[in-house]
Amino acid sequence: MIRLCFLGILLCSLMTIPAQASSPEELIERAQYHMGTYARVLIYGGTNADADAAFLKIKELDGLLSDYDPESEVSEINRMAGKRPVKASPDVLDVLKEALYVSGETGGAFDPTIGALTIGVYRFGRDGGRVPGDEEVREAKSLVDYRYLRIDGDEVYLEREGMMLDLGGIGKGYAVEEAVRVLKRRGIKKGIVSLSGDIKVFGSDIEIGIRDPAGEGAIASFHTGTRDLAISTSGGYERVIDPQGKAYHHLLVPSTGKPGRDFLSVTVILEGDSALADAYATSLFVMGRDRSIEFLKKHPEIGVFAVFPGGEIYYNERLKSLVTGFKVL
Repeated sequence: MIRLCFLGILLCSLMTIPAQASSPEELIERAQYHMGTYARVLIYGGTNADADAAFLKIKELDGLLSDYDPESEVSEINRMAGKRPVKASPDVLDVLKEALYVSGETGGAFDPTIGALTIGVYRFGRDGGRVPGDEEVREAKSLVDYRYLRIDGDEVYLEREGMMLDLGGIGKGYAVEEAVRVLKRRGIKKGIVSLSGDIKVFGSDIEIGIRDPAGEGAIASFHTGTRDLAISTSGGYERVIDPQGKAYHHLLVPSTGKPGRDFLSVTVILEGDSALADAYATSLFVMGRDRSIEFLKKHPEIGVFAVFPGGEIYYNERLKSLVTGFKVL
């Protein structure tokens, strides 16, 4: 068993403490900077070459999916919006198909074309980030509609000029999942891969602390057991524009163009795909309280822990069935 301290699925120095120091399997723990954050790989019974292969996959995906990189495929798709289709690589096609699936499942609460808002007018994480005026928001949100994202064979097309992809709500989860696939293909049976708020645990028992979004330290904790678990947290405490003390975060509601305010953070746990966990955490956050609870009733496979403004918490039975030793602190 490994004890891993991380808050809001944002690793705090990646403190790992093997429960059995005499384990015959060598522990390799590495970190590199990718996708605007620290990617961390922890594996048992492998080599540095195995960790390097996982990092290489994450770096490759960053070069394809980043809207900050003008040379990425996503940036090319954005430039060609309303003009012509763009031939895309298999990874870009896969992540966009998964994004469209979640968009349909959530009725557009998750929308990969949110970039018209996040990139076009708010400019989160970029020079000149600001709170746009109401008219700018109205114009930009008219270009947010996943139904105008077309995939035909290996070509991707945004049908309306000015539309933009922003895969920040699914891309890191996808990269985590693909890095784990690389490790498993290389024979690694136990490990952890994380990128900011997204983590995949396989074959390893770790203790996880969920960050208190309104304070210091953890608000809850649990053990993962040894099953494969995808864990993702979306919170309104990163990528923030804060004029006159009123924070505007990047988790925008597509229908309003404004930040979701019903939650401080949402953590999703799935026995499965990290890209789905990432997208569902984003979706639930922007759905708001009532709609998200109704959505969860239709998706009993999703474990969730949510924190509301004022400190109230919500968690469901599925979360408790997926983990062990769950406790609110």
